[in-house]
Amino acid sequence: MIYILIVISIFIAELKIKNYIEENKEMHKKEKIFNGNIILERYHNKGAILNFMEDNVAAVKMITITLAGILLLLFALLLPKKENRLLKFALSLVLGGALSNVYDRISRGYVVDYFSFKFLKKIIFNISDICIFTGSAIIALLSLFKDDN
Repeated sequence: MIYILIVISIFIAELKIKNYIEENKEMHKKEKIFNGNIILERYHNKGAILNFMEDNVAAVKMITITLAGILLLLFALLLPKKENRLLKFALSLVLGGALSNVYDRISRGYVVDYFSFKFLKKIIFNISDICIFTGSAIIALLSLFKDDN
């Protein structure tokens, strides 16, 4: 049950944050916070990661919906099993972030990104992206140290 709550929490938190950004921040106006280490900036990403395929919004939407569906199915199959808690946690992060971004693509036609780091000024993220990255990194590490026995 905790894993489903993680997915729902990420989705709802991101929905609220993205709605706030859309309603209260001007496009491309930078606002520095935390001593300039984080930069808030409203940005609409119509493509995949780093605007990849931004000229083919329909294909990006279909690909992300398909991948989110596969993740949802994998999550549903893994959830009832007692073992693999770290894998379920990682999938919860990925799925929560993916569903949030897919929801944006379907409802808005783009994903709302809104912050960057001082050392990565050109790349604008959202919390869903961080969840997807973190969950994917955990899954990659788990696969590296997987015991085949």
